[in-house]
Amino acid sequence: MTARLIDGKALAERFRADLAARVRALKDVGASVRLDAILCSAADDASRVYAENQGKTAGTLGIEFRLHQLPATATRDEIADRIAQLNVEPACSAIMLHLPLPAGVDAYSVQSLIAPEKDAEGVNPANIGNIVYGRSSLAPCTALAVVKMIEHTGVPLRGKRAVVIGASDHVGKPIAVLLMRHDATVISCNKWTPGIKELMYTADLLVAAAGVPELIVPDCVKPGAVVVDVGVNRVAGADGKMRTVGDVSFAQVRERLGSEGWISPVPGGVGPMTVTMLLENVVQAAERAAGNANQNANANLKTG
Repeated sequence: MTARLIDGKALAERFRADLAARVRALKDVGASVRLDAILCSAADDASRVYAENQGKTAGTLGIEFRLHQLPATATRDEIADRIAQLNVEPACSAIMLHLPLPAGVDAYSVQSLIAPEKDAEGVNPANIGNIVYGRSSLAPCTALAVVKMIEHTGVPLRGKRAVVIGASDHVGKPIAVLLMRHDATVISCNKWTPGIKELMYTADLLVAAAGVPELIVPDCVKPGAVVVDVGVNRVAGADGKMRTVGDVSFAQVRERLGSEGWISPVPGGVGPMTVTMLLENVVQAAERAAGNANQNANANLKTG
């Protein structure tokens, strides 16, 4: 018997149905739900196509989407000015900054300018810090997707040994921190970690986020484990055509895990859930803004 599938596409649809209902509830009370995306690229760039598709997905949930396209030669000050405008625009619920940025513009310094309460991707350092301290914040989308997918299996995180392969700032590290916040015992691994194969085999929860095609093979996992594959790698198939694979050798590892295990596919796993968690952050930001507006209105009534 093979491991059960964590179907990210199906799970994302369930979340989106709930998000659509929350958007309708916000609009019923006159609240704005709007995502503003900033893109610095040529008109026919692939990133523009991605941004436009993002807008279509948001629209299916009733979320307004505005794309702010700046030239591929935009300076840091030009990007910063647009962020500053959106930070104070009441109708803007959330902001995201598409990468890559023009040559010479540091992504970290610009992302840090996004108001934490409007940070759709959860990349502002303030939000990362809030995750560490367990305070309410907008979490990085991929990390949030991974946790939601593990929760979907019904396997409790508390007390489980979680091994995260990959320690990037926006994926591996936030995943590790979120798992810690759920009381898992977390081991964060990088390419310098000794005995990494042996560590993987001890994992109850294994998250592969190394960006190395099919790095995880059957003898890296123990039967009954939960394996979430974050990797998205383009490789040439036997026929010479390019295909997308994860960091996990899917078919063989699925067989190894057995009927008590769980595994996410690539594609169709973390990807759809990451997009959905971005929209979750947008709706959450809109809900908080609406709640703050109501609190301010009530305060004005009391003091008027």
